[in-house]
Amino acid sequence: MDAKQLFFERYRGYQEYPPLLVSGMSEQQLRHSPHPALNPVSWILWHTARCEDMAVNRLIADRQQVLDDGSWATRIGVSLRQIGTGMTGEEVGDLCERLNLSELVAYREAVTERTEEAVTRLPVKELSEELTVQMLRKVLVEEGAGGSAAESIAGMYRGNTKGWLLGHLALTHSYYHIGQAFAVRRMYGLPTPW
Repeated sequence: MDAKQLFFERYRGYQEYPPLLVSGMSEQQLRHSPHPALNPVSWILWHTARCEDMAVNRLIADRQQVLDDGSWATRIGVSLRQIGTGMTGEEVGDLCERLNLSELVAYREAVTERTEEAVTRLPVKELSEELTVQMLRKVLVEEGAGGSAAESIAGMYRGNTKGWLLGHLALTHSYYHIGQAFAVRRMYGLPTPW
């Protein structure tokens, strides 16, 4: 098994969770959190999709993001280019009120499809390439993906490889946040798969 096969095994396993997460949740429950320390489920779905879109399409494959294809920002109902890291509670709440939830689900699916395509085409040797400072600054700072946290994100990613970033933002980061989202779901008294 090579690195890409391992990635796909875990990545495709993750894809079962978002539909389970939102099943039976009301719009109110999706847009709000029952605890101020936890982000709403809609924000988590948006944030993880944005992070994956930015990482895979801009930093790894060096191509246009899904967000920029087919007017997704307008369809989702937000004008933000950022991935959401460092947003205040007020900003999170405002975003969650504006999100078009059905379009958000469709965006998440489009990002998944594009990730699978990009990783399938990616030569395994490119996973060992180091992320360049120039590309990190271009995407996170100049293109606005990092928002107010752009410099700190660039510093954290600096010196890592494309393989590390793929594993981080398309796998471990998403699994981390899906656990948070299921905690929110559980606080609403809804069942979880575990």
